[in-house]
Amino acid sequence: MWKEGNKLVHPFNPELGIGFVRRVDGRYLEVYFPQVEREVTLAAEGSGLTPLVLPPGAAAVLLDGGDEVEIAAYEDGVYELTDGRNIADADLWPLESADNPIERLANLRLDRLGGFRNRVEGMHLSKLREAGGLGSFLGGRIELFPHQLHTALKAVEMDDVRWLLADAVGLGKTIVACLILSALVRTGRAQRALIVAPSTLTVQWLGELYRKFHQVFLLLDEDRIDSVEADYGKGNNPFDVHPYGVISMEQLTDDATLTLAATQADLDLIVVDEAHRMANPDIEAALAPLVRHAKHALLLSATPLSADRGGFFRLLKLLHPENFSSHEEFDRAVASGSAVFPCTSAVRREDLGNWPPRSAQAIDLGPAMKDPKSDPRAAWISEHTRGWLEKREKALVFVHSVKMLTKLKKYLENTTQTHIATFHEEMTEAQRDIEVARFRESNLPVLLCSEAGTEGRNFQFCDRMIHYDLPFDPIALEQRIGRLDRIGRTKDVEIIYFHCAKSKPDVAGLFEKLDLFLRPSAGLDSALSGIAPALEAAAEANTKIDIDELVAGVEKARKGNTQDVPRVIYSDAYDNTQAEEILAMVPEDLETHMRKFTLGAANDLGLRIVEKGSQSLYYIEMGTSLTIDSIPGVADDARWLGTFSREEAIEKDELEFYASGHPLVEGLLLEFEDGPRGRAAIMEIPNNEAEGAGLLCLFKNGPKWRTLVLDTRGDERPDLAEAVLANLSKARPVKPEDWGLDQRFGAGVRELGSMAVLHAPGENLEAAAFFRFVPEA
Repeated sequence: MWKEGNKLVHPFNPELGIGFVRRVDGRYLEVYFPQVEREVTLAAEGSGLTPLVLPPGAAAVLLDGGDEVEIAAYEDGVYELTDGRNIADADLWPLESADNPIERLANLRLDRLGGFRNRVEGMHLSKLREAGGLGSFLGGRIELFPHQLHTALKAVEMDDVRWLLADAVGLGKTIVACLILSALVRTGRAQRALIVAPSTLTVQWLGELYRKFHQVFLLLDEDRIDSVEADYGKGNNPFDVHPYGVISMEQLTDDATLTLAATQADLDLIVVDEAHRMANPDIEAALAPLVRHAKHALLLSATPLSADRGGFFRLLKLLHPENFSSHEEFDRAVASGSAVFPCTSAVRREDLGNWPPRSAQAIDLGPAMKDPKSDPRAAWISEHTRGWLEKREKALVFVHSVKMLTKLKKYLENTTQTHIATFHEEMTEAQRDIEVARFRESNLPVLLCSEAGTEGRNFQFCDRMIHYDLPFDPIALEQRIGRLDRIGRTKDVEIIYFHCAKSKPDVAGLFEKLDLFLRPSAGLDSALSGIAPALEAAAEANTKIDIDELVAGVEKARKGNTQDVPRVIYSDAYDNTQAEEILAMVPEDLETHMRKFTLGAANDLGLRIVEKGSQSLYYIEMGTSLTIDSIPGVADDARWLGTFSREEAIEKDELEFYASGHPLVEGLLLEFEDGPRGRAAIMEIPNNEAEGAGLLCLFKNGPKWRTLVLDTRGDERPDLAEAVLANLSKARPVKPEDWGLDQRFGAGVRELGSMAVLHAPGENLEAAAFFRFVPEA
């Protein structure tokens, strides 16, 4: 049936333009596409190829002489021209008409109906995932907490996002920062971003960004920075070469040339974790220039609470020097309630409600010893380790010094014949992360942790916390407890500590009197600041402390701590009455439409899809059957095992989360935005209630889109538009010859198309389809 000179359009690659058959070789055709100067070998049968037949009224050019002619009719490989001549198909070439959906439809350059359906679904998804402004946040592999969405939404609404994230320990400041960062990066507002964190948290930041938000940042350690000159040439700025990076606070502080290089890179966004460390003059000197110079800045700290106005003010002044000029003026404005400026979050536990309680258990033992072999605390932990192992429970054990931690590890491993995991400052960042991952994923029952684990780490998966010894600083105790007592936890926070006979000073007794085990100490930083020096002095002198005097001072601060400074500064701060309204902005059917579009587009483009036993879990790979050259931002050999379910993605870290931000989803949406797939179709729709035929046009303006239907008389018919979309899944593709279409069809479509465009000034015509309702069988 195929002959040399036949014209065709590749059914899956219409962007190739019109091709012609150069040679018929048995079951294969050699087809040349002049528009892209490319020759392709195609199967003659089974690939959906049909000859391109120019409809009556179409324009063409004679290959011999170049005369422009008009087609009158076609039969058996020969065209009859309007001037009466008969010309073989191989002797003329169609004149390219405008490649808009109306012209494609008029010239019967049709796409698969499945592609048209997928375009409708893609347009619906593009609008739906905006979610009233929340769209940039919904792709994260996170549980959606309204207080985090509230802060992130308010922040990104500002032209310059310069915020102090000062929520209480465990409420997810890192997640809020990632939400804001992800929104700025994906919308192009931050093309250079740097995260500065203590060295113990840098790898954790990398993991959070990649695993939860599909963001690929690089760790700018010494080796990476040293390799820039060798790989890219002398004089290259590492922050220019690697525009999205994570670097340790210590590294920047120790190397002034790095701070200068980062400043010269004109960062769009800087994020500083544990920003209260900038009270150290050396750290402040290294980081303050970066914060001042960047357009967007996020400072994270749970420390500058209402009782620490000095630390709070210094960070605010760094972010907004024009609004916070002097400490004295700031104090007066706070006192009068006029220090209003939206630049901080300070959500407290009581703002959220429904928080699992803390349960504290004191274990009475004999005197503590320096050697774990004779220490009753070590014996108690050893006795219980085997039971925890059998119950598959996990205990996080805090030990103040690394030396004692090492001794305790050796003792426990000898007495329990069980590997004991460790986390401390003498391990490298990579070693710490590997050990935590191993502890979490295995049946290991105990993790010994030094104070290195008190900042930023999430050990929420542990069943209990044990204090082998207690820190003198109450703030350090709250930081320890905050590793388990975090948002999203559903079971009680079990805290175990020891009452050892003859302890001087009696730290456990003091902390009990201060109610620090059961009651969070948010906002009491100043009142608690004298506790550690008093305990250190008592320990050095081997004397008792005046517990009653210390307790009285803290209780006085608790009663007087009624003014929450961040609430004064940010009058629109989150409260729990806003939760329902915020969560109502999240589309209930977003995951369903994400699945329908992604699988439809992947199937259309020839990706391999394997359902893995549920409506949400799928294996998808690029494979060798791809019908286009590439998908934007997706590697040719990419493959994923993932889910469209947020709940399943959170529960199973090893799965990909097919959501906004995932490279496959974003690549398919880019292909949908820019590609030719699904732009023109003809269909019949079985329906016993709707009647008639007409032109369906899809118009788009940014993420917003709408449908317009004109019937064959040119009248606008919203009722038919609604009926077409409601029954699109039942539509059947139509071959032009089945309807006996002639030159009048092309002319009619052009006329209706010109009328439709007049109904949608300033909007882009994305796709068009001619339809007819037919009775259902």
